[in-house]
This record gives sequence, C-alpha cells and structure tokens, in this order.
Amino acid sequence: MSTQPDPDETRIRLRALLDAQFTLLVIVCVVLAAAGGVLVYGTYVDPGTETESQEVSSWSYDAGYDHSAEVTEPNEVFPVGTVLEDRETYFTRIAPELDVAAELVYAAEQSEDVRVDIESELVIRNAGDGVVYWEETEPLEPVSVEDPEPGEVVAAEFTLNSSAIDERATSIEEDLGASPGQTDAIVSTEFELEGQLNGETITRSPSLELEIDHAGDTYTVDDPDPASETVPQEVTREVERTYGPLRTIGAPILLVIGVVAGVGLSYGRYEGLLEVSDTERAYLSYRDDRSEFDEWITRIRLPPEAHDRPVAYADSLRDLVDFAIDNETGVIEDPDTGAFHAVTGEFVYTYRRPDPPARRSDPDGTEAASAATGGTVNGDETANDGTAADDGTAADDGGSLLDMAPSDGDSSRDPFDPDPAETSRSEGRPVDNDDGIEGDDGTTEPSSKGGR
Repeated sequence: MSTQPDPDETRIRLRALLDAQFTLLVIVCVVLAAAGGVLVYGTYVDPGTETESQEVSSWSYDAGYDHSAEVTEPNEVFPVGTVLEDRETYFTRIAPELDVAAELVYAAEQSEDVRVDIESELVIRNAGDGVVYWEETEPLEPVSVEDPEPGEVVAAEFTLNSSAIDERATSIEEDLGASPGQTDAIVSTEFELEGQLNGETITRSPSLELEIDHAGDTYTVDDPDPASETVPQEVTREVERTYGPLRTIGAPILLVIGVVAGVGLSYGRYEGLLEVSDTERAYLSYRDDRSEFDEWITRIRLPPEAHDRPVAYADSLRDLVDFAIDNETGVIEDPDTGAFHAVTGEFVYTYRRPDPPARRSDPDGTEAASAATGGTVNGDETANDGTAADDGTAADDGGSLLDMAPSDGDSSRDPFDPDPAETSRSEGRPVDNDDGIEGDDGTTEPSSKGGR
C-alpha cells in the first residue's frame, strides 16, 4: 500500500521542479515583468489620447395625420356635435364626413430660411394581388409656410365625405361593369422640409398614405406610423485615454509578480536554496518507484527460513520489480525494516530503501533518523529494527529479517552481512564462540563468556 507524500517530500519535489525549470521560470518572470511594466507605463505615465464625440445639439421633425368626425345625425349613443377623434372605425350614417389634417412640426435650437410644403391628393382605386385595375386622383388643398417657428405645427386640413367617396367608387364600378379587386380610398401626402437648422442646411421629403376602407354603414381608417427623424449634432475632441479595472489593477499586479518571483528564484539559486542533494534525489526516485509499482508490492513478514538463501541486492526498487515481473514472482515489503524482497529459485533478491533526507531545519538528521527507525534517537523508545531497548530486552520484530541474527552476537547486525565466524576462519584468526576459542592447532580453549 502506497503512502501519501509528506510535507517534506512535497517541498523537495517543489525545489527539484524549480531547480530543473529555473531558466524557463526566470524567462517567464522577465516576460511578465516586462509586460506589466509596459502596461503600467501605458496606463499611468503615458496613457495617450482618444477622440471623443459629444452631442451639443440636435434637430428633429415629425409628420403624420390627425383625423376626426363630428356626429351630425341624431342617435341614442352620441349627442349631435360630438367629435369622434382618431378612431379606427367611424359610422357612415351619423358621422359621414372625416376631417383630416396632414401635419408637420420640427424642433431645433436655431432655424433660418425654413420652408414647409404639404401636398395631398385623394386616390380612389381598385387593386388586388399587387395589380391596380383602375384609379382616380383628386388633388387636395396644398399648404406652404415660410419660416415657421420651431415647435409650430404646419397642417394641411381637408374634409372627406365618406358617403360621397363610396358613391363615386360605386359609380365607376358600374361604368366598368366589374370590380376585380378591392376598392379603397387613399389620402397620399408629400411633405417637404428645407432650410437651416442649427446651422446645418437640410432637406427632408417624407411621404405618408392614409387608407380609408368603406364597408357600407361604417368606414375604417388605417392610420400609418408617423414619419420622424432626429439628427444629433456632435463635436469631437481629444481626451486622455482611460482604461478599465482589468488593466489599471492587473498591470501593477503583473509587474509585481514578475519582479518578486524573478528576484526570489534568483536569490534561491544563488543561496543554494533550490539545490537538491543526491540523497534527496535518490529518495524521490524511490518514492516514484514505490508509487508506480504499488500494485506489484505486498506487505508481508517473511519467515526466518526464507532468509537462509543467499542474498542479492538490487540498486533500485524499479530493478527489483522488473526482475520480479520477469521471473513471475511478487515483491514483498517487510513492514518492520522497510526492505523489499523477491524470492525465487535459491536466492533472495533485496532492495533497501534510502533513509528520508534530513530536513534543512534538522541538519544533523535527528528527525530523519527517528522517522526511519520508528522511534526516537536519543530517547527511550524501542526501535522498529529490533535493536535492544534501554531495558536490555530485544524488540519484537514479528519475524523480520532480524530473526536471522545470531542469538550470541549483536542483535543489530545486518542479517545479510557475512558471518564474522566464517570470516575469521577464512582469515586464520581464532574464533570466539560459545564453547571456547579454537586455536590454530584445532584445540578449543575455555571462553571467558558464559554459555547461553
């Protein structure tokens, strides 16, 4: 089971990343600082100018129709003399005459040589599907006004008798003998406004049509939307360019980040704060391998008999795992010693993990040594590696590799180191054993040490 990286490992990895990418990071910081400096200069020192348009005045006009009909025949609803205004439908019997006013009014702060002309005509026609079958035109009274004041309504007024118009349309249809389309009466008006408004010479010629549809006892007026226009008059000037908060706030922040980060990285490299030692690199390599090959590793305590085989050591956990995969065996991690083993054939293949590097705040390695052994170095706790506690008793290692240590020797000796007795025999030196000392002539002398 893989363990999560501790804060020290995270700091080492960060230093390794900063050290490996130092040149690139410094270039990025320089670019950020340069960009921030340019933006700050352009925002606060020399923002430049821009053209701004400001409305100083305007002129406008409106053209349209007003219509109404006065009640001339007694009835139970409307008293005689009542004026029905701007309705969509009028009653032919009680209000047959439609009063129409074609009006134009303009607005301006100054006006000179202004002239307003209004010309209208009544058109009776029969049309359908975009085809005009017949048409009769009757001019209406025109109006022309010189120098009307701004806000003064210029109107051309006329009265249309709906009954007379209907009779005229019926007469034409009877003369023609057919009515292939729909017969309507239309008031067509041409407006013209010309002169100087606010010092600007203008000419405008809008046109409108008021449609009247006769339907026997009623007639309907289709009032068009007014023709209107408003023309602003602007002046332009050069003003200092302004920027939004994204640039006014973001530019200084970008500059500060670039400068501070670049100086910090350079100082860290100069003082050696980013340097990663060989021990730290080896530890990181082990942690990477441990995480990558976690599924191939099982935490098991091997029985002492498994260590009776010769031992071969791997240079890295990756090498041990590759070997185990090639030989179709698993990798075992001893929970007590932290050593990794692969048992196959007549050998035990072992990799011993490196000790965690000492913190930079702990240069003598006291904390790292404590973490590696599972207890305190100068305290009274029992070590996990089976060394004797200060009460003289050996720690229980649960059947780890230390079970192979000889009972009459140092219990802290590496079980995979050569037997001192064998080494002494091979060198021809006397061997101290439980029964005595074997001399060069093969005789055994009593030992000063007591038996087990």
